[in-house]
Amino acid sequence: MPDERTERIARNESVFRELNESIESSVHSKRTHDGLAGFLCECGDGDCEAIIQIALPAYESIRQDSQLFFVVPGHELPDVEDVVDGEDGRYVVVRKHDSAAAIVEQTDPRSG
Repeated sequence: MPDERTERIARNESVFRELNESIESSVHSKRTHDGLAGFLCECGDGDCEAIIQIALPAYESIRQDSQLFFVVPGHELPDVEDVVDGEDGRYVVVRKHDSAAAIVEQTDPRSG
């Protein structure tokens, strides 16, 4: 069972992921896979307004795993997630620790 802080962070990140899914399906759905598309940073800070430019194939690759999120470098939280990939300084991909796994899996818009 996650502590209160871990749960809040996981839920914040899940909200940003859901917003990005909406952006992807409504704004970027007709784009070709060339170039970059703008998405919200998926960090645990509910007040974050940072935009990340990411290629659509990379976005789709990250979305294949409910434990993965992308954040602006420096927005990662080592006590609740590990950096698993970095993309030329624009963003890093983080994987949630096991303590938040159930929350981010249950809130994944692509699951089920």
